[in-house]
Amino acid sequence: MSETLLPYAAAILKLLRGVVYFDDKEWETLLSYEKAIHLHMAGIGLQLHVDEADGYAYLSQPDDDDPLEGQEPGRASESVAARELPRLVRRIPLNFEATLLCVVLREELLKFEMREPDLERMVLSKQQIQEAMQIFYPEPADMTRLMGRIDRVIGQVERAGFLRPIKHHDEDVYEVKRIIKAKISADKLVEIRDQLRQYADSRRAE
Repeated sequence: MSETLLPYAAAILKLLRGVVYFDDKEWETLLSYEKAIHLHMAGIGLQLHVDEADGYAYLSQPDDDDPLEGQEPGRASESVAARELPRLVRRIPLNFEATLLCVVLREELLKFEMREPDLERMVLSKQQIQEAMQIFYPEPADMTRLMGRIDRVIGQVERAGFLRPIKHHDEDVYEVKRIIKAKISADKLVEIRDQLRQYADSRRAE
């Protein structure tokens, strides 16, 4: 007996691999079958998040370190059971410097959206990112070494999915992916930024 392929199978597989963006071919399918996909994912302990305005969707998996917020009454037992499932959604730990860069990028994205509300993509050159990060480090004896260190931080944030390299002549350019808004909300941005900058100031003073 042959089994019928789900009409939204491609969208599910794409979600399981990472973030789905508005310019992915699976995006329209995801929106058309959002409710069905939500129910399908909930059945295996995953939560679907769709931000149609910003054009991205992703999955999250509850655990003790990242509890579900805004649970419906009566769902606590289901959440506990979900936390006991094997981990499927990939988590990439970020060190202090990578977290700091994420905060810098989130702040730049917020400014960009206020300045250019009609533009979809925010693009920064590697030099712009390096200059934005350089202020958090002590005055270096070897600038080349510091730039190499920041480049490694950029690479880590790129692997986490918050930056995407773009070919632009001979210049290294990156698109800041809007999924970073799901990780650092505007409400939390100021609080996190101030905490990280205080810590960075203490490190520079050492």
